[in-house]
Amino acid sequence: MKYLRGMHMHTAIVAIVLAFFVFSALSYSQAPDATTGAAPAEYQPTGSIREYFLGAWKLVSTEYKYSDGHTTPYPDLGRDAVGFVMYTPSGHMCAQLMKPGRPRWSEANTPTAPEAASALDGFASYCGAFEIREKEHIVIHRPETAWSPNYPGTTQERPYHLVNQDRFFFRGTGTEKQKDGTEVPVIWTITWERLK
Repeated sequence: MKYLRGMHMHTAIVAIVLAFFVFSALSYSQAPDATTGAAPAEYQPTGSIREYFLGAWKLVSTEYKYSDGHTTPYPDLGRDAVGFVMYTPSGHMCAQLMKPGRPRWSEANTPTAPEAASALDGFASYCGAFEIREKEHIVIHRPETAWSPNYPGTTQERPYHLVNQDRFFFRGTGTEKQKDGTEVPVIWTITWERLK
């Protein structure tokens, strides 16, 4: 009887040790590289990075992440924002982001001054040229037309991360202005999915 109890204990210990090694191996395969601290390798397209971006993409989500860890969608666009970004073989791009449910004008083609002013609330749009910097993992947008008169002529850097063949996101750091005028640091993310 003691011998059988010893066998059961031995079997349980072996099972626990094996489970530990299997779990460790699975965790290691998904963890950052222990020697470099680098994240797991991202998706590598079969063609060039430039070819990967060509076409039309639909907005999946926007996000601000704050230093305390909580996240929100972009405040001016909301949780249900819609948008598109397009890249052409000629090296041009266009992007539009919009908050749904913006107030409609009382007259379709002749808004009042307040209606015209509020039309830009929850809307961003620009078009221009683009450039890919593969070594830096950055897409450069160079707006030539835009919803804001301050945007044309600027250089907009968008650090990219490829998730799979049909999804990528831009992520970077910035600040968000608070109601009291102070600015807080944020990590912003915009996720896109390929239109088919």
